[in-house]
Amino acid sequence: MKRIIFLLIGIFIVATACQDDFVETDDSLKSAKSEKTQTFQIKGWAEVIPDWDSGMFTCTPEEYEIAFCTRGWVMGHGNILGTVVREQSTYEKVSCDVTMTPDGPVAHNVVSADVLRTNGNRTYVISHMYINVATGDIWGHNELVGGTGRFDGISGTIQILNAVVVPETGGISWEEEGEITLILK
Repeated sequence: MKRIIFLLIGIFIVATACQDDFVETDDSLKSAKSEKTQTFQIKGWAEVIPDWDSGMFTCTPEEYEIAFCTRGWVMGHGNILGTVVREQSTYEKVSCDVTMTPDGPVAHNVVSADVLRTNGNRTYVISHMYINVATGDIWGHNELVGGTGRFDGISGTIQILNAVVVPETGGISWEEEGEITLILK
């Protein structure tokens, strides 16, 4: 009888030691499912339209006397992202620094944008645009740093290509190309 009791105690100890300490709940399973991501190639175009009534943002150092409009609107279209609702998509200047180069002064503009898409979802963008004030060359990239709805958790970098000043508005228009990553739900 003692052997049976010791055997049962041994089986109980081994069975207890072999159990997993982690028990998955329904919430952890749902969370794991929402963490699947997919990367997409993006192509499209965008334009910023200054709100000249919002005032001017002076770049540093101030002695170069270079300033840009403080805020304005965004419009455009991207193959995965969709069309932008101009009236409800805005940008605001975060910073502007000027660096003197052999080709002339280059202003590095950092802008944050809150972009509403026609599908009702938003994307949040930090734009890094470089403008050579002497030559008119414009280049840079946009970082997608979040969103709502379908774009919740979006990330990625989109290059600014073939940028030009739009004489009618004083804004800048460009083509876009890059990659975004979406969290699949």
